[in-house]
Amino acid sequence: MHQPVSPKSVLQTILDWSQSRPMWQRDALRRIVTGGTLDPASLGEVLALCKKEHGEPGVLLAASALEAQHLPANPGNGAAITLVSLGDIVGVNQLAPKQTLPFEQRGLTIIYGPNGAGKSGYGRVLKRACRARKAGEIMPDAFSLTFGGKATATFTIAREGVAQPALSWEDNANPDPVLSAVSVFDRECGAVHIQDKNEVAFRPFGLDIPDDLAAVCTKIKALLQAEEGQLKALRNPVFDKPTWQATTAVGRIMSGLKHSTKLDAMTPLAVMADGERARLQQLVEDLAKNPVEAAAEQRQFADGIGRILRYLKKMVDAYSDEALAALKILADDARAKRSAATLAATIAFKDATFPGVGAEAWRSLWEASRHYSQHIEQQFPAVEGEHCVLCHQPLTAEADARMGGFERFIRDDTEKQATAAEKDYDTALKEFRGRRPDIRLIGEIRRRIAIQHPAVAAAVLRFMASADMRRLQCLRDVASNGAMVLSPQVALPETDLIALENDVRAYAGQLEAAADIEGRKVLQAEHDELKDRAAATDLYEIATKEVDRLVKLERIAKCLAQTSTTPITKLGNELADDIITPRMRDRFQSEIVRLAAEKVRVEVVRSGGQYGSPNYQIRLFANAKTKVHLVLSEGEQTCVALAAFLTELATATHKSALIFDDPVTSLDHRWRRKVAQRLVEEAKERQIIVFTHDLVFVNDLNDSAYRQTIPTRLANLSRGPDGTGIVGDGLPWDHAGVKARVDRLEKDQRAAKALYDANDEEGYRSSAVRLYGFLRATWERALEEIVFAGVLIRHRDYIDTKNLKKVSALEEADAETFRAAFKKCSDIIEAHDASRVRNEEPPPPSEILTDIKTLTDWAESLRTRQKAIV
Repeated sequence: MHQPVSPKSVLQTILDWSQSRPMWQRDALRRIVTGGTLDPASLGEVLALCKKEHGEPGVLLAASALEAQHLPANPGNGAAITLVSLGDIVGVNQLAPKQTLPFEQRGLTIIYGPNGAGKSGYGRVLKRACRARKAGEIMPDAFSLTFGGKATATFTIAREGVAQPALSWEDNANPDPVLSAVSVFDRECGAVHIQDKNEVAFRPFGLDIPDDLAAVCTKIKALLQAEEGQLKALRNPVFDKPTWQATTAVGRIMSGLKHSTKLDAMTPLAVMADGERARLQQLVEDLAKNPVEAAAEQRQFADGIGRILRYLKKMVDAYSDEALAALKILADDARAKRSAATLAATIAFKDATFPGVGAEAWRSLWEASRHYSQHIEQQFPAVEGEHCVLCHQPLTAEADARMGGFERFIRDDTEKQATAAEKDYDTALKEFRGRRPDIRLIGEIRRRIAIQHPAVAAAVLRFMASADMRRLQCLRDVASNGAMVLSPQVALPETDLIALENDVRAYAGQLEAAADIEGRKVLQAEHDELKDRAAATDLYEIATKEVDRLVKLERIAKCLAQTSTTPITKLGNELADDIITPRMRDRFQSEIVRLAAEKVRVEVVRSGGQYGSPNYQIRLFANAKTKVHLVLSEGEQTCVALAAFLTELATATHKSALIFDDPVTSLDHRWRRKVAQRLVEEAKERQIIVFTHDLVFVNDLNDSAYRQTIPTRLANLSRGPDGTGIVGDGLPWDHAGVKARVDRLEKDQRAAKALYDANDEEGYRSSAVRLYGFLRATWERALEEIVFAGVLIRHRDYIDTKNLKKVSALEEADAETFRAAFKKCSDIIEAHDASRVRNEEPPPPSEILTDIKTLTDWAESLRTRQKAIV
């Protein structure tokens, strides 16, 4: 036979639903379930996780999804987790170390502490460990310089009354899941159920989770939209009035930018050669001119390039290896023939009076004399008997013979060849020197070439320099008989110059064609292309920022798409239909009646919806339109919150411990007693632990528990030298009952006896007198607590008449015992100024113990007789 399947809990339903949600929402749900409504810091982290999920770089946070271990533990149907003790707390406020706070497992634990005694420290640990929705943060001792770690504590628990191993707790994001079965209620937790901004709304635990998640989505949406608006405002104005043309390569990229655009193709476009930049400048100037005039200028430029080419080709011929070698041959031939003529002269004039006859200087002189003779129309050389043009004397026969020999030498063939060779060489050399390369002849055109084609202009210069170098080398070597050594001739950039001339002539044709619209479009397109490429470097930076902006906007758009609250609202509606059943509304009404009788006449009604889940309003029966929060007092609102809390717990499948932290704050006596009675009634079903600073509430709880025979443990917290949270049994002395006071008196008696045995007379006297003061106060408390059987209790706002008959148990002997003991205490404690001559010793320890026993026996006797009265 199949076991019936238990319906899913609200939180399990939320967990299952979350599996299909984005990780950032699952992380938000984890935070909501474990810590309640997100604070601004947590909201910022969830927003960062949302962006990271859609590609935001640099987010180091890692999302942690809501998992089963984050849900409050369910020990099983009917099972219960109870707290045995809480101790060894370290790093929490100013709580003293080495304290253990015990709890009554099968009933009620009342922990009293005045303000500043440490209640909030213990309460904060319990809320954090048990995963209360409004757990708050634990702060270490602000005055401690030694502790810097996480808060820690030790819990001992029981499952179905069976002790379990101690749990070591640390304040982190992963508390022990077993402790989450324990529920905590305080004013902050009550805010889950009571919203006092516009209306008092009923929000059962679980149903408020979709509300909180929807609120997270709504806030994140607002943050994203604000960021989106800022990003949209950052759009560069250049995109509204583009500086580029949409038809260019750069323009097509800039006009089509998207979040996915890759800008790699724009990088090479931004690289422009100097010639391209010069071409752009040329187009800018020419497009601003008359096309016909611009074309004429370009043709002149082309003609200049042609002239340069022709001139340079002449230089090629003039300084070729062949041309330079020919000059060297002429030089060498002239020198060789002159050597032969010189040799002939040496032989012919070996007997000459003077040296050098027939040499170049002599020949020059001879030819000069011939020239002079022709000028004066006289024969040269002169004959015998005539005057010589050289010596101006008549020639003798001997002189005539010598002059005739000179003339025959000059007219000899060897001399003629030498002279002719020298003349050819001189002519060739003169012509060679006259062909010196002149850069000035090509300067202007070359400079224009250099603007757009610097490489071609540089090649021309290299050629000219090479030609000049070869010229100088040639001049150097033709003057000697050695071999001529020449540098290699640099190639003329003829092809480049021809191509450039053709391009310029073609451009001139384009300029002429630009006289009409279609022709101009061609040049304008080239101009636009180059212009946009010239701006590509700056545009690349603009494009990079724009793509980054578009990437962020795309990411925000994806994030915004996930902030829709529609699926969350659907979940909330489904949960509401399952949770807010007529049965629960009836249970809520029952709780209200039990807590506030007929004072608070309210009901739970559906009041429309909001993002996340429907609203359920706490509405007055008498006037549905009245704003409840304006009518109910703060105390009455607390009762409503407590009723909602208890209503939810009624639907749980287990009966684990409930902790109430000052549940009656702001409540007056009308509501305080009702709350006490309700909590004591709940203690019949499960462990109830109450922290309070309200002694009247302590009395109400203790009295109600006593009447219903609920096991009760009283404890108190106080401040001491070691800090706050010092744990004491029962209530503080001023509020403790007779039994607790007797225990304290017996301890004090043992301490006084130790002083007595040590012969510390002064210390013993002081302790004994103090002890009798406490004993006297205990006799007074016995009169109220035992003799009058709780009928009249100071500070209580009612008289308990049902125990009035138990007062009749008092007998005359009881009254006499009370009078005698009370008088003895009064005499010892020096209530009046003692006589100077009296110096009585205090009773010994044994007598003190007897006096305490007298009180114990007297109280026990009276209680026994009172119990017998039916």
